[in-house]
Amino acid sequence: MSDSTTTGGSKLLAILWEKEMTGISEKYRWLVNVFAVFFVLLFSYQFTFLWHNLVYLGPGLGDDPSTEPLKALVFDQLSGPNRWYATLFGLYLIFLVAFRAGVMFWSYFGYEKTFGKKFPIQIIPLFMLINTVGALSIPLFLGLIGLGFVLVGYDFSDGWLLMANLIQTAHQWVMMHIPTLVEMPAIAAVLCVFMMAGLVHYWLHRLGHESRVFWLLFHRHHHMSPNLCQMSTAAVFFAFPLFILFFLPYTFIFAAITKLFHAEPLYLEIFVLNSILMFTEIFGHSDVFYDKVKNNRLIKFGSMVFGSGIYHYMHHSAEEEDAVILGGRGKGQNRKVNMINLGGGFFFLWDKLFGTFAPVREKKPAVGLIGSPTLHQNPVRLALSGFAQLIYELRMNKDGLTRCKILFGPSNYVPPHSKDYAIKS
Repeated sequence: MSDSTTTGGSKLLAILWEKEMTGISEKYRWLVNVFAVFFVLLFSYQFTFLWHNLVYLGPGLGDDPSTEPLKALVFDQLSGPNRWYATLFGLYLIFLVAFRAGVMFWSYFGYEKTFGKKFPIQIIPLFMLINTVGALSIPLFLGLIGLGFVLVGYDFSDGWLLMANLIQTAHQWVMMHIPTLVEMPAIAAVLCVFMMAGLVHYWLHRLGHESRVFWLLFHRHHHMSPNLCQMSTAAVFFAFPLFILFFLPYTFIFAAITKLFHAEPLYLEIFVLNSILMFTEIFGHSDVFYDKVKNNRLIKFGSMVFGSGIYHYMHHSAEEEDAVILGGRGKGQNRKVNMINLGGGFFFLWDKLFGTFAPVREKKPAVGLIGSPTLHQNPVRLALSGFAQLIYELRMNKDGLTRCKILFGPSNYVPPHSKDYAIKS
């Protein structure tokens, strides 16, 4: 390779890592507006009908990303004895899509009316590109696994489909070997599973805040946005390299929990439950609706019932008083971490039991990382900042104990030599 090619590649990498998305002119606002309309329409449909099975009860409980639950619950029933139930549920789903689309639409377009200024124009492309970087890491790593399989004599497809095959195998193993301890009616089983799975969700989420590695790699980017609407929220499951490390155990755990209470998968029941709780979930990432929802008894109560909604917005608080210090106040351990309203199960039971529940504030809190630090406005840098920081720290800190703390210490631990690639110094 020539020196000029090497230099050109280095310059490109430097631009991808260093270039800041600042000073975007308002003359491009129309492009963001067009994208917002497209995003709202697509997301409100897909999240309602295709993707939401993945979100609340785990991939092992109902990760069929298709419209089969909708077909079975509505269209297949319209000519049978349950046609009135099917019609009512179908109308509710139409209302749900329209309602969620309206909330997302107004969370962006109603920002100026609520706060007297337009939604910051650079936030939308910045965080959508963060999601894009994370999403692209999935096929990239699957492709690398495929190439690794080719090098040892297997087909590329064996590596490309490795995760999918392992997840399917784990689910089949659970169905064959995990006993059903209490065979419950489907509705009762779903409610029990929701609470038990909620406990797992709670501790996985808490681990995402308490563990240094999990915070930097998987969860910090979800809390970075200082302005919340659905388009400015970084998706947790797109975090590099969460897909590779978590999906298999995640599937196994939640599938096993389901099997304890019901012998067969509960796809349809989960679809119905998620369709109900999604009515309030949408308010968890909306600056505009905070004051409206906190005074709305129905939506606020629904948020409490399902452990989401406006109470999850509190979880994104950047206020010092909503944070705790982990592991004492010694040298290198003085950073605070938001640990309130982690969610999981009904009525925030696990938060209340483990002391992390907080009521809704009268005044809307600032959101983002604790203390509202100034972030680099570079999507590649923000998406990969945790990975880059860990590599730098392991390289610069030679002491074995320090390296152990880097990997296994609390999220607020700072080693002697550290560099935060997300926050401007």
